[in-house]
Amino acid sequence: MKRSVLSLILFFLVAIMAYPTITFATPLKKDALEVDICIIGSDNHFVYKIPKQLHNDTPYSEMKNDIEASLASHWQVESAHFETNHSNVAYTFFIKDLFQKKQDGQLKLSIPYRTLLGMFRDDESIQLRIMASKLTDWQVNRKEWATLGFVQPLTYFSESEYVYNGAVNELLQQRVAHFDGAIAKRQMVLTTVIYFSFIVVQIVACWILSRRLKRRIIQYPEEMHQFRKLNYMYQIIPLLIVVGQIIFLVMSGLLTAFGLFFSAGIDLLFMVGPILLTIMLLPLFFVTTEKEIAKELHDNALSADV
Repeated sequence: MKRSVLSLILFFLVAIMAYPTITFATPLKKDALEVDICIIGSDNHFVYKIPKQLHNDTPYSEMKNDIEASLASHWQVESAHFETNHSNVAYTFFIKDLFQKKQDGQLKLSIPYRTLLGMFRDDESIQLRIMASKLTDWQVNRKEWATLGFVQPLTYFSESEYVYNGAVNELLQQRVAHFDGAIAKRQMVLTTVIYFSFIVVQIVACWILSRRLKRRIIQYPEEMHQFRKLNYMYQIIPLLIVVGQIIFLVMSGLLTAFGLFFSAGIDLLFMVGPILLTIMLLPLFFVTTEKEIAKELHDNALSADV
């Protein structure tokens, strides 16, 4: 019964992570240009997915250079690369100085549409997706997204999406998109506390289960030959806590919010630090318990001989 419930929980978690984003935006044309603006902290980047038939015999490297030259007129492009897919070519450009302001949870950036899309025909169909942390609130040109033609689908993992379907010309008429964002600090603090609480839960679980393992072996010394199997069995719950912590980090929005709120390096410490600490608690408790069991069994054997 317990095994079937555990399998059901794991299947549910995998289904959530694998379930695709549901969007209520206008269906995308098959040969439409796709541009993703990823506002995710330290690795902000633009992704252009250009159908192969829209290249008009232009070499992929030349297309990359043309887009990069346009972007470099407004931003500092840190790196760029492209990869070919079945129906399109994906060009990725990492932007080093995307934000005009990034301080104390307040975020500002501007995107001139001519710089972003000026290399394409005005009547070209486009899907523009803007992805940001679920823990941030954004406005564009001091207006709501819907008034500018953007639709907000359901959030997915750490990010929320705003999707625009239309023609390039309609975006060019808006000239510049001024993005004003703010991190929801109270929600972020609460979520961070929950995230760090996994460490406390891991300590309690490891302590209780390691004590139970010790009592079992001391009470039934004949099971010592199965110690490795029992040891792994008692570590299943602590391992699930680690998995749950990783899933929570991704699903809560902290994965991207840390990158937006903290400077590079500190954000990585907040992301990875608690998970590494939680993982380190496993050997700390169970290796110590194994040594205690060996010592106590040895002492019991000596007492019996005497």
